[in-house]
Amino acid sequence: MIKRVCVYCASSSKVAEEYKNQAFRLGQLLAEAKIETKFGSGSVGLMGELSKGVLSKNGTIIGVIPQFMVDEGWGNAFVTKQIVTNSMHERKKTMVEDIDAAIALPGGCGTMEELLEIITWKQLGLFDKPIIILNVNHYYDDLLHMMDKIVAENFMRNEHLKMWTVVENAEQILPTIESMPAWSQNARTFAAI
Repeated sequence: MIKRVCVYCASSSKVAEEYKNQAFRLGQLLAEAKIETKFGSGSVGLMGELSKGVLSKNGTIIGVIPQFMVDEGWGNAFVTKQIVTNSMHERKKTMVEDIDAAIALPGGCGTMEELLEIITWKQLGLFDKPIIILNVNHYYDDLLHMMDKIVAENFMRNEHLKMWTVVENAEQILPTIESMPAWSQNARTFAAI
């Protein structure tokens, strides 16, 4: 049973409306399913839309933000709970504590870094929950092609391509999480090439 998820997404306010719409809809779906959402606590862009979507259905959204971002005024006052961390590293660790899945929406370098880190953790057996990539408008196609190249060039095993699942819209996320097979408890035995 899914109780809490982490959503990685962007804070850019200039992105296409379709990305914002999908973030808002995901927030609604999570709230309707009584699933708590952890995110980076931004108030604009996809982060802002995600939080609005959750709150529009009276859901629970937990913002995790480092102190320097609070000092810059980048926080989101419209969250159920806000956790302030001392650093970006602590933020990322806190975001994935006690979650049942990690979801990546389109985003910039920060979102990419968070996604690749959680994939690395899964490869190393440090994280065994589902990872969902929301590939709205084929946003992640180039990254997915790069992952195929990483395997083709023997930097990662073919089995590692099963660490994440790609969906095209928010409506597919929860059914996909529920249907994903468990990741191997012996992930470390095949982490290396």
